[in-house]
Amino acid sequence: MDIQIAVFINKLLAGTFLDSLTILVSSKFFLAILWTTLLGLTFILSKKYRYTILLAAVISIIIHFLITDWFFKEFLGYFFELRIRPYLAYPDLITALGSRSTDASFPSGHMSSTTALITVFIYFFRKMNHTVPAPAVGLGILFTIAMAFSRIHNGMHYPTDVLAGAILGIIYGLIGIYTAKKLTNFKGL
Repeated sequence: MDIQIAVFINKLLAGTFLDSLTILVSSKFFLAILWTTLLGLTFILSKKYRYTILLAAVISIIIHFLITDWFFKEFLGYFFELRIRPYLAYPDLITALGSRSTDASFPSGHMSSTTALITVFIYFFRKMNHTVPAPAVGLGILFTIAMAFSRIHNGMHYPTDVLAGAILGIIYGLIGIYTAKKLTNFKGL
């Protein structure tokens, strides 16, 4: 079922504007600009809680790199055969778009990092509507969904890779939030 869904999403509106959009959403350059902008806005708009928020974001990303990128995609490779990306495993069925990653497919690093940071931002800004309006939270959720779709459409991941990345990202975000709150004696909103 995983491959059938991946093929369907990969072929959906192939050769149209959607290809360019999903390539943009998945690009590391775009993500770097987006996250830098969000962290910068956090620093400017949330003077009272900015250090706690920034610390939570940094902790969650460090955990992402340690678990998703190192443990799952490097360390486990010494003991197990890791999952090959869809475009490499099924070159006749899946067309690769954008940057062609060749590391392990499971879990999606783009999804775990995106979901980790969105989790941090939503947690801290959910009650601070005077600083960041509710539509910004909705945009964060929509971007996370766009990222999930893009990684499958671009042939880089199976749906289960994306789902696992999202679950891990939420966990990383929650660990970052909990740790940052403890380290900064955060008293709440």
